[in-house]
Amino acid sequence: MTTFRHSGKLGDIVYSLPTVRALGGGVFCVDHRANYPAKPPLGLEAAQLMIELLETQDYIQHARLYAGGPVDYDLDRFRNKAIPIHVFNSIRADTDEIAGTLFGGFVREFRRRLIPRMEIDLAQFHWESTGLPGHVDLSTPWITGIPKKVLADVVISKTSRYFGTFNWSALKEYAPRAVFLGLEAEWQDFRSTYFDIDFYKVSSLVDFAQVVAGARLYVGNQSFGLALADAMLIPRVAELWDPSPNRRPAFNGHHELTRDVVEAYIGL
Repeated sequence: MTTFRHSGKLGDIVYSLPTVRALGGGVFCVDHRANYPAKPPLGLEAAQLMIELLETQDYIQHARLYAGGPVDYDLDRFRNKAIPIHVFNSIRADTDEIAGTLFGGFVREFRRRLIPRMEIDLAQFHWESTGLPGHVDLSTPWITGIPKKVLADVVISKTSRYFGTFNWSALKEYAPRAVFLGLEAEWQDFRSTYFDIDFYKVSSLVDFAQVVAGARLYVGNQSFGLALADAMLIPRVAELWDPSPNRRPAFNGHHELTRDVVEAYIGL
């Protein structure tokens, strides 16, 4: 039986699954101990919650903690391409801002056009890391069979990392039809910064997926929640981190938060 290993964050693991599916599935080993630059290990609790989610998928025959030893596919190899591009984009963004501060906005914008950022696509990088040819197929959901838990028309999740330039206050009029998922501290920060909104404390990652599956529209920044919405092809609006966006959602995916987009999915 084919074995896979991954020590990435939760979203990284989700974006590896189209590759796992294309390779016929098998045993997925979640490495909760491995460390890598600038990020701590996944941790035991998060790994166990991810294992529960992975085992809902029919192409995952078994998911377990990685206990060492060889595997057929080390999915961590996606970082060989992702990390250098992310570092380049981060340095480029910092240099552009310094130039703008010293010489004005025109110089900053000129530099941005002269030295464009490199594109990151986590799903594609996983695909290439295993030697698969061509482009990853994201036209069909790669997380399926999740029962819908309908709590609200709009599901919102905003973490403290990878924020962009969304006008989140544009969602205020839809607050009675929305719910916030994530950590309670993230919810408190959101409601104090933008507007009050109901909060749902998930009991597991499967529970998180069920609530996202039941949404008519998902709105969030680069995070596990967005990866789930991508994986289930839930209509979504993604707040991308401008210096180095890690995904450009297609198939019902948007990256501009407007009233027209919201009402296209949830109506008046």
